Amino acid sequence: MLIIERYLAREILRPVTAVGLLLVTVVLIFYAGDILARAAGEGMPAGQVAHLMVLRLGLFLDVLIPVALLIGIVVGLGRLQSYQEVTALAATGGGRRRIIRALTGAVLLVALVVALLSILFRPWGYAEIYRMEADLAMQLNLDRVEPGRFQVGDAQWLIHAGQRDGEALIDVMVHQRLPEASTVLRSQRLWQESATDGSQRLIFSGDVRIHRLTPGDDPDVSGRLERFEVQFTPPPPPERTRLRRALPMDELLAYDDGVHLAELQWRAVSPLTVLVLALAGLAMARIHPRHGQSTRVLGATLLATLYFSLLGMLTNWLEAERVAAWPGLFLVPAGVVVVFGMRYLFTSRGPGPPL
Repeated sequence: MLIIERYLAREILRPVTAVGLLLVTVVLIFYAGDILARAAGEGMPAGQVAHLMVLRLGLFLDVLIPVALLIGIVVGLGRLQSYQEVTALAATGGGRRRIIRALTGAVLLVALVVALLSILFRPWGYAEIYRMEADLAMQLNLDRVEPGRFQVGDAQWLIHAGQRDGEALIDVMVHQRLPEASTVLRSQRLWQESATDGSQRLIFSGDVRIHRLTPGDDPDVSGRLERFEVQFTPPPPPERTRLRRALPMDELLAYDDGVHLAELQWRAVSPLTVLVLALAGLAMARIHPRHGQSTRVLGATLLATLYFSLLGMLTNWLEAERVAAWPGLFLVPAGVVVVFGMRYLFTSRGPGPPL
């Protein structure tokens, strides 16, 4: 008995792994172009690029894993049916219950993994991404300046350096663009320091030449100094509606507004989605003798797309408090359970291999 159940689990879960790897590859390709283009424009080190890609991929796993499980179950069971193995299993007194027993342990383990990803990895991952974005959003970061190339910080800063000496830049030109005036600064040496209040200082030294360009009829101002400092404050942290994704569970439970309830329910629904889509996969796996398997795979793909589209729509509505907090996001998995549970019971009594 155990040998048969292990065989069933292996043959059904093998396509789950293949589909999961395919989905991960697609997501990596999709995000790689965007992240690499951004890295080239902002001068991100290779280590930060890899770290950001891993974080982005990890935050998608609570979606990719249930989808891979759904499609993989449909493919695996469909292949067993096409080889008449399910029919032979039913003839020996097994069938649907043995298949469910074979998959129960694996599905529960997958649900536990997704729960850990949603509750632990999701807030940590978003906190890391927000920290990296805050560092990249700094108006000027000398660590990202590549000698010999112009570095654009934002609409305010443009910098060029001839070479680098440790943390300092040599033979530099900085163009600071402000609404009231523009300033061009040149010096032999430039480095950056952080103040205790979070502000940043650019320190120019060695034959500092300042040329201030004022709009209108005001005359331009030029000067020459041995040392000059420019102080600026980095942009504020992400807004509160984004930060809720980085909140740990104990802090998230302290809020009762729609924005935080939506995030809380998303984390709760994610592991439940694994169980729901596994049930849907069992219900969709029956193959009509005259129909191929491609129809079931397409149907599973459309179901996953519809499922997460509705989940995203309800999330937005719950954040805007346009729907009630209960059932909230749980309405989507509940609907799938009702529809496919009834369909599963109905089709199990019809002709064909009894799943």
